[in-house]
Amino acid sequence: MKKIFLINLTVLLTMVFVMSACKKDYIEGGIPENADLYKDSTTYDVLKGNPMYDTLVQIIDAAGLKDIVNKEGTTFFAPSDHAIFSYLNSRTIFVQDNYDINGHFGLDSLKYYLQNNVNGTKDSLLMYMVNKPLTYSVLTSNGALYPSMLTGDTVLISFEETTDEELGYTNLVSQAPHVVYFTQLWYHYDLGPGNTASDVPDNIGVRNLVKTSGILTKNGVLNLLDNSNSLFFYDTKQ
Repeated sequence: MKKIFLINLTVLLTMVFVMSACKKDYIEGGIPENADLYKDSTTYDVLKGNPMYDTLVQIIDAAGLKDIVNKEGTTFFAPSDHAIFSYLNSRTIFVQDNYDINGHFGLDSLKYYLQNNVNGTKDSLLMYMVNKPLTYSVLTSNGALYPSMLTGDTVLISFEETTDEELGYTNLVSQAPHVVYFTQLWYHYDLGPGNTASDVPDNIGVRNLVKTSGILTKNGVLNLLDNSNSLFFYDTKQ
């Protein structure tokens, strides 16, 4: 039964990516060509108009956080639907390994957790939000620490040079492109000489590339995380 679930989930994810590829609003690897294209739309509405974030919109609704996402001056680092399904898959494996070999943790289960704030799940979405407009003018290559909107939580945001061709680098330009990284910190990290955002140990925090950054919306800044980590950075804390 477990294998059947995992295969079906893979098929579902493939369908999501195929459908999303037909409507590509953003440039992979960094800064969109028209960062202010959505300046008359709220952050929530921009996400709602992109099929790769329709499941994220559902969990925002379930948690009742639409108004916070649309709060003036908010920067939202949005996890994709892929990150959500990865989380559901991992939770299902945990359930099957520890409780019920035929059990599963699906989207309805997650919505229930969010609506009822089981184990603080509703508040966990706030780890992706910073109560400040983090435009490029305030970001640095070494990174800076910001409190997220989740009580007691701190994130590290950096704007780093890259020589990765998949992220837009080419030797035809004189200056290498820069990309934004969102680092979820599990423990305190001192920034300073020799300690930059790119040096965060795996046992201190987990880095996540922002695949598209600096989207200016009516109420703040929207950044789209890549698919390298699951929702809530589940199973990354060491």
